[in-house]
This record gives sequence, structure tokens and C-alpha cells, in this order.
Amino acid sequence: MINKSFLTIFSILFISSCVNTSLQPDVVNRSDAQKDQYVVFGTIADITNVLIEGDREVGAAAGLAIGGVAGKKSTDSDLGSDVASVLGGLIGSAIGSEIGSAITKKNGVELLIETDAGRFISIIQEVSDLKYSKGQKVRIIKRNGKSRVIPFE
Repeated sequence: MINKSFLTIFSILFISSCVNTSLQPDVVNRSDAQKDQYVVFGTIADITNVLIEGDREVGAAAGLAIGGVAGKKSTDSDLGSDVASVLGGLIGSAIGSEIGSAITKKNGVELLIETDAGRFISIIQEVSDLKYSKGQKVRIIKRNGKSRVIPFE
């Protein structure tokens, strides 16, 4: 019974870890299609390559489940089994968190943009096939607290 539970939990966590929201400017959420978006125009003043940290939560949850089950099976004693389950869960969570972060981190770019209104703003997004250069005219598309930078020319 425990093996089936373990396999089910692991499968659910593994499949959900594969679901990854894109941070690329040319990938749009389905829910944003056919909705008004606010547009600002500007010019790129500076470009910096960055690394976008990975998602630690899914890996931590998977590690917790796997470590807990592994700890529970490590001893025959009820008390020892409970203690081992807790310790296994804690260790598994820490290891899973690091693995999840490493697997889901992404290369990004920080664009410092001077808007046509004279304000400077910085937007970080995942690297995509779009090319950027200093002095390039861009449009900034804003919706629901998120911004995407697309070349304008």
C-alpha cells in the first residue's frame, strides 16, 4: 500500500514540476489573449545578462514526500519509524529544493529602458529569439502587473 501511495505522490509532483510558465516576451498566457493591454514606448539604454532563479517549491515538496516515505521504511520500531520519517522528510525537502532550483533556473536579460516620457524602468525577462541592442526602440506591453519588451522597429 505504501509503495502505491509513494508512486502516486511522486508521479503527481513530477508531472506538476514539468509545468513551467514561460518568462519569454514572445510567449503569451492564454488568459491574456484578446484583452486590452497598456503599451509604453521607449529606447534601450543598457542590457545586462542575468540568471533567473529556479522554482524551489515543487522540488521541496517532492523531496519531502520521498524522504518521508524512505525514512518511514528504514526501521521496524513505531517510534523510530516516526522519527525517521520526519528526518527523512526534512532532508528530502532540502535536497529536493536545491534540485528543483537547479533544474528550473533560466537565462534572462535585464533591459534598462528610457521611456518616451523620460522615465527609466528596468524589466527582466527570459532570453528568447528576440534580439536587443542599446539604442533600440521597443514597446513595453503591460498587463496584470507583468511587462513584456518587444522590439518596435
